[in-house]
Amino acid sequence: MEEKLTKLMLKINEEFQKRGYEIQDDLQELLETNEMIAEELSNTKFKKIEFFDIKEEDSVGFTLEDLQVSFYLEYGEDEEGPWYEATAEIVSF
Repeated sequence: MEEKLTKLMLKINEEFQKRGYEIQDDLQELLETNEMIAEELSNTKFKKIEFFDIKEEDSVGFTLEDLQVSFYLEYGEDEEGPWYEATAEIVSF
């Protein structure tokens, strides 16, 4: 991942952390596996990114000019302790 995109990913993660979500690994995986989103973010200034979270749905995400990325989180606990699973949903406008 290029340095500019890595820095942007870390800033996005900070915004998610402010909203109570710790999903940096999931965000990084999305950017490494989805070239379209990585390219869109690379061409976007941070201040143009709109963030949102919907507590009732355990969802957090961001909107770019023509793209919205939402992460839906499911929580649970097993014999190894608490866990979560994040599912990304991408909507193009």
